[in-house]
Amino acid sequence: MSIQVVLASASPRRKELLERIGLSVKTIPSNVVELRDEDEPPENFVKRMARAKVLSVVERLRTTLYSENEAQRSKRAGNVAKDDSGRWVIGADTVVVVGEAVLGKPKDNAQATEMLLSLSGGEHTVITGFCVFDMLKNKEGLQAVTTVVRFKSLSKGEAERYVSVGESLDKAGGYAAQGVGAYLVERLTGSYTNVVGLPLCQVVEMMQEMGVKGALAP
Repeated sequence: MSIQVVLASASPRRKELLERIGLSVKTIPSNVVELRDEDEPPENFVKRMARAKVLSVVERLRTTLYSENEAQRSKRAGNVAKDDSGRWVIGADTVVVVGEAVLGKPKDNAQATEMLLSLSGGEHTVITGFCVFDMLKNKEGLQAVTTVVRFKSLSKGEAERYVSVGESLDKAGGYAAQGVGAYLVERLTGSYTNVVGLPLCQVVEMMQEMGVKGALAP
Protein backbone atom coordinates (compact mmCIF):
# COMPACT_ATOMS: atom_id res chain seq x y z
CA MET A 1 0.00 0.00 0.00
CA SER A 2 1.35 3.43 -0.94
CA ILE A 3 2.02 5.94 1.78
CA GLN A 4 -0.67 8.59 2.02
CA VAL A 5 0.20 12.24 2.59
CA VAL A 6 -1.78 15.43 2.85
CA LEU A 7 -0.35 18.30 0.82
CA ALA A 8 -1.13 21.71 2.34
CA SER A 9 -1.12 23.33 -1.09
CA ALA A 10 -3.16 23.58 -4.28
CA SER A 11 0.03 23.37 -6.38
CA PRO A 12 -0.34 20.72 -9.10
CA ARG A 13 3.45 20.68 -9.49
CA ARG A 14 4.10 19.73 -5.87
CA LYS A 15 1.37 17.10 -6.02
CA GLU A 16 2.87 15.61 -9.19
CA LEU A 17 6.37 15.54 -7.69
CA LEU A 18 5.17 13.63 -4.62
CA GLU A 19 3.16 11.22 -6.75
CA ARG A 20 6.23 10.52 -8.89
CA ILE A 21 7.92 8.89 -5.89
CA GLY A 22 4.94 6.67 -5.19
CA LEU A 23 3.03 8.67 -2.59
CA SER A 24 -0.75 8.90 -2.55
CA VAL A 25 -1.52 12.61 -2.25
CA LYS A 26 -4.61 14.41 -0.98
CA THR A 27 -4.50 18.17 -1.38
CA ILE A 28 -5.97 20.48 1.25
CA PRO A 29 -4.95 24.08 0.45
CA SER A 30 -4.24 26.25 3.47
CA ASN A 31 -5.80 29.65 4.03
CA VAL A 32 -2.54 31.29 5.09
CA VAL A 33 -1.82 34.76 3.68
CA GLU A 34 1.70 34.86 2.23
CA LEU A 35 3.05 38.15 3.54
CA ARG A 36 6.73 38.75 4.21
CA ASP A 37 7.70 40.87 7.19
CA GLU A 38 9.89 43.89 6.53
CA ASP A 39 13.58 42.91 6.41
CA GLU A 40 12.70 39.25 7.05
CA PRO A 41 15.41 37.02 5.51
CA PRO A 42 14.00 35.02 2.56
CA GLU A 43 14.97 31.68 4.12
CA ASN A 44 13.16 32.56 7.34
CA PHE A 45 10.12 33.70 5.39
CA VAL A 46 9.68 30.53 3.34
CA LYS A 47 10.17 28.34 6.41
CA ARG A 48 7.65 30.38 8.38
CA MET A 49 5.11 30.17 5.54
CA ALA A 50 5.63 26.43 5.03
CA ARG A 51 5.13 25.77 8.74
CA ALA A 52 2.10 28.06 8.95
CA LYS A 53 0.46 26.30 5.99
CA VAL A 54 1.03 22.88 7.51
CA LEU A 55 -0.19 23.83 10.97
CA SER A 56 -3.30 25.42 9.48
CA VAL A 57 -4.19 22.18 7.70
CA VAL A 58 -3.25 20.04 10.72
CA GLU A 59 -5.68 22.05 12.83
CA ARG A 60 -8.45 21.57 10.27
CA LEU A 61 -7.77 17.83 10.13
CA ARG A 62 -7.89 17.57 13.91
CA THR A 63 -11.10 19.57 14.07
CA THR A 64 -12.67 17.21 11.53
CA LEU A 65 -11.40 14.16 13.40
CA TYR A 66 -12.77 15.23 16.77
CA SER A 67 -16.11 16.26 15.33
CA GLU A 68 -16.72 12.64 14.31
CA ASN A 69 -18.48 10.25 16.67
CA GLU A 70 -16.50 7.96 18.99
CA ALA A 71 -16.65 4.88 16.76
CA GLN A 72 -15.40 6.80 13.74
CA ARG A 73 -12.57 8.37 15.75
CA SER A 74 -11.50 4.97 17.02
CA LYS A 75 -11.46 3.52 13.52
CA ARG A 76 -9.54 6.51 12.17
CA ALA A 77 -6.97 6.30 14.95
CA GLY A 78 -6.53 2.60 14.28
CA ASN A 79 -5.91 3.27 10.60
CA VAL A 80 -3.26 5.87 11.37
CA ALA A 81 -1.44 3.49 13.69
CA LYS A 82 -1.68 0.60 11.26
CA ASP A 83 -0.88 2.00 7.83
CA ASP A 84 0.10 5.67 8.30
CA SER A 85 -3.09 6.78 6.52
CA GLY A 86 -3.40 10.52 7.00
CA ARG A 87 -0.34 10.62 9.23
CA TRP A 88 1.88 12.90 7.17
CA VAL A 89 1.17 16.54 6.23
CA ILE A 90 3.56 18.41 3.92
CA GLY A 91 3.66 22.10 3.05
CA ALA A 92 6.05 24.37 1.19
CA ASP A 93 6.68 27.91 0.04
CA THR A 94 9.05 29.15 -2.68
CA VAL A 95 10.60 32.51 -3.50
CA VAL A 96 13.13 33.75 -6.03
CA VAL A 97 15.88 36.07 -4.81
CA VAL A 98 17.86 38.34 -7.15
CA GLY A 99 20.15 40.87 -5.54
CA GLU A 100 18.19 42.41 -2.67
CA ALA A 101 14.81 41.70 -4.26
CA VAL A 102 12.61 38.82 -3.12
CA LEU A 103 10.20 37.74 -5.85
CA GLY A 104 7.02 35.82 -5.21
CA LYS A 105 4.24 35.21 -7.74
CA PRO A 106 3.58 38.11 -10.14
CA LYS A 107 0.21 39.81 -9.82
CA ASP A 108 -0.20 40.30 -13.58
CA ASN A 109 1.56 39.88 -16.93
CA ALA A 110 3.28 43.25 -16.69
CA GLN A 111 4.86 42.35 -13.36
CA ALA A 112 5.80 38.92 -14.69
CA THR A 113 7.65 40.58 -17.56
CA GLU A 114 9.46 42.90 -15.13
CA MET A 115 10.52 39.92 -13.03
CA LEU A 116 11.90 38.04 -16.02
CA LEU A 117 13.88 41.05 -17.18
CA SER A 118 15.34 41.43 -13.67
CA LEU A 119 16.56 37.80 -13.94
CA SER A 120 17.84 38.15 -17.52
CA GLY A 121 21.48 37.29 -18.11
CA GLY A 122 22.36 36.70 -14.47
CA GLU A 123 22.14 34.37 -11.53
CA HIS A 124 19.38 34.18 -8.95
CA THR A 125 18.53 31.81 -6.14
CA VAL A 126 15.38 29.79 -5.66
CA ILE A 127 14.61 29.08 -2.01
CA THR A 128 11.96 26.62 -0.91
CA GLY A 129 11.01 26.11 2.70
CA PHE A 130 9.17 22.90 3.50
CA CYS A 131 7.59 21.43 6.60
CA VAL A 132 6.71 17.81 7.32
CA PHE A 133 4.29 17.10 10.17
CA ASP A 134 3.76 13.67 11.75
CA MET A 135 0.22 13.67 13.19
CA LEU A 136 0.80 10.39 15.00
CA LYS A 137 3.78 11.67 17.01
CA ASN A 138 2.81 15.36 16.95
CA LYS A 139 6.26 16.12 15.59
CA GLU A 140 7.45 18.41 12.81
CA GLY A 141 10.50 18.91 10.63
CA LEU A 142 11.39 22.21 8.95
CA GLN A 143 14.06 23.03 6.37
CA ALA A 144 14.93 25.43 3.54
CA VAL A 145 16.77 24.44 0.36
CA THR A 146 18.51 26.83 -2.06
CA THR A 147 19.29 26.36 -5.75
CA VAL A 148 21.32 28.78 -7.88
CA VAL A 149 19.92 29.38 -11.38
CA ARG A 150 21.63 31.08 -14.33
CA PHE A 151 19.23 32.74 -16.80
CA LYS A 152 19.76 33.43 -20.48
CA SER A 153 19.66 37.05 -21.67
CA LEU A 154 16.17 38.20 -22.63
CA SER A 155 14.89 41.14 -24.62
CA LYS A 156 11.65 42.74 -23.48
CA GLY A 157 9.90 41.27 -26.52
CA GLU A 158 11.10 37.75 -25.71
CA ALA A 159 10.04 38.13 -22.08
CA GLU A 160 6.60 39.30 -23.16
CA ARG A 161 6.25 36.40 -25.60
CA TYR A 162 7.12 33.94 -22.87
CA VAL A 163 4.62 35.51 -20.47
CA SER A 164 1.94 35.20 -23.18
CA VAL A 165 2.33 31.41 -22.95
CA GLY A 166 0.37 31.62 -19.70
CA GLU A 167 2.52 29.77 -17.19
CA SER A 168 3.93 32.78 -15.30
CA LEU A 169 1.30 34.02 -12.89
CA ASP A 170 1.32 31.18 -10.37
CA LYS A 171 5.12 30.79 -10.33
CA ALA A 172 7.62 32.54 -8.07
CA GLY A 173 9.80 34.68 -10.31
CA GLY A 174 7.34 34.36 -13.19
CA TYR A 175 8.74 31.26 -14.91
CA ALA A 176 8.27 27.49 -14.91
CA ALA A 177 11.52 25.52 -15.19
CA GLN A 178 9.50 22.35 -15.83
CA GLY A 179 7.48 23.95 -18.62
CA VAL A 180 8.20 26.15 -21.63
CA GLY A 181 10.35 28.22 -19.28
CA ALA A 182 12.96 25.45 -19.30
CA TYR A 183 14.62 27.18 -22.25
CA LEU A 184 15.29 30.24 -20.10
CA VAL A 185 17.61 28.32 -17.77
CA GLU A 186 21.25 28.11 -18.90
CA ARG A 187 22.29 26.05 -15.89
CA LEU A 188 21.51 25.44 -12.26
CA THR A 189 23.44 24.37 -9.20
CA GLY A 190 21.55 22.35 -6.62
CA SER A 191 18.18 20.64 -6.58
CA TYR A 192 16.18 20.83 -9.81
CA THR A 193 12.93 19.81 -8.11
CA ASN A 194 13.48 22.66 -5.67
CA VAL A 195 13.11 25.06 -8.60
CA VAL A 196 9.90 23.28 -9.59
CA GLY A 197 8.55 23.77 -6.07
CA LEU A 198 9.64 20.97 -3.74
CA PRO A 199 13.14 19.55 -3.07
CA LEU A 200 12.23 15.86 -3.20
CA CYS A 201 15.54 14.46 -1.99
CA GLN A 202 15.45 16.51 1.19
CA VAL A 203 11.74 15.85 1.76
CA VAL A 204 12.27 12.09 1.51
CA GLU A 205 15.31 12.22 3.79
CA MET A 206 13.33 14.14 6.39
CA MET A 207 10.40 11.71 6.27
CA GLN A 208 12.79 8.78 6.66
CA GLU A 209 14.48 10.45 9.63
CA MET A 210 11.05 11.04 11.17
CA GLY A 211 10.16 7.35 10.89
CA VAL A 212 8.19 6.88 7.69
CA LYS A 213 7.44 3.20 7.07
CA GLY A 214 7.56 1.52 3.70
CA ALA A 215 9.05 2.42 0.33
CA LEU A 216 8.93 5.94 -0.99
CA ALA A 217 9.24 4.88 -4.63
CA PRO A 218 6.94 2.92 -6.94
